[in-house]
Parts: sequence; structure tokens; C-alpha cells
Amino acid sequence: MRKDDVEAKPVLHAVVSRLHGSTLVEVLATLGILSVAVASAGNRLFQVFSFQTSHGDEALFPKRLRQPGSWFSGGALNSQTASYEDGDPMDLHSAADSVTLSWTGSDGTMHSSTYQVSGDSFERDYGGRINHLANRAVDDSARFIHCGNLLTLELGVEDEPGSDRKPVLWTYLRRQN
Repeated sequence: MRKDDVEAKPVLHAVVSRLHGSTLVEVLATLGILSVAVASAGNRLFQVFSFQTSHGDEALFPKRLRQPGSWFSGGALNSQTASYEDGDPMDLHSAADSVTLSWTGSDGTMHSSTYQVSGDSFERDYGGRINHLANRAVDDSARFIHCGNLLTLELGVEDEPGSDRKPVLWTYLRRQN
């Protein structure tokens, strides 16, 4: 850069002349202060986004359970019988880890759907077709309790890693044979 160019640009000249007398210690101190300020601002942004994400997860948790609850309630309202997976009728006040709901369609054909937890998924098996209704289900957490025409589903679902919730859904069976 020529001397005339520096004089033509007074701002650049002021910056260059200030840096000319700086020692290494001053430069390092300036960089240290600047990096602390940037880290502090970054930390605040992270906390804001982290809070918004966790709040969003709280709002999504009930939404994730509405679909499986809807499928289960619909099956129970159609159902004429509730039985164990092997076909034996459920005893009153008994708890099971799976339930099969059976009903007769308007055309006279028998239908059935089995609800159970397999691995980390709450599943509905209807005629050999498996629907994954909810992910992050806690293994061996589903309990189906039959009392009169009331069928209760207790399902453990992982809310966050290491944190489980166990919502309860009560639904009525259409009628019992």
C-alpha cells in the first residue's frame, strides 16, 4: 500500500496506526475479552433455544399419545369381546400385557385387532397388518385392565431419555357377550 492510498482513506489509516503500537499481550487480552463476550452471547442463545425445544416437546408429548388412544378407543367401541392374545376371554379385574378386541362387521365377518408393546413400539395388529401407533413405549409397560364394560390402558412412554410417563386411558366396550 502506498502512502498516498493510506492518506486517502482516513479510517483505514486510523486503524493501521492504532495496531502499529500494540504488543502481543494487548492483542491476546483483546481476543480473550472478545471471545468471552461471544461465548456469553452464544450461551444465552443456546439457553433460549433449549428452553423452546423442551417446551415444544412438552406440547408434543400429549399429541403423540392422541393417535394411539384414538385407535384403541375406536377398537374398543367396536368390540364385542376383549380377550387375551390366545383367544381366552379376559377375566374381570385382570391385568394383561396385550388385549385382542373382536367384533362382527356389518357384512357378518369377524374382525379382531390385538394391541401390545413390542420393543419400544405400541402396536396394533389387525388381520396381520401391524400399525406402529406410538414410538418410545417402555418395554413391558402396557397393562390392559378389564372391569365390566370398562377397558383401561396404562402405557409407559419415554418422555425424555431416563424419564417415563404412564398415561391412563379409560374406554368403554360396546357390549359384552
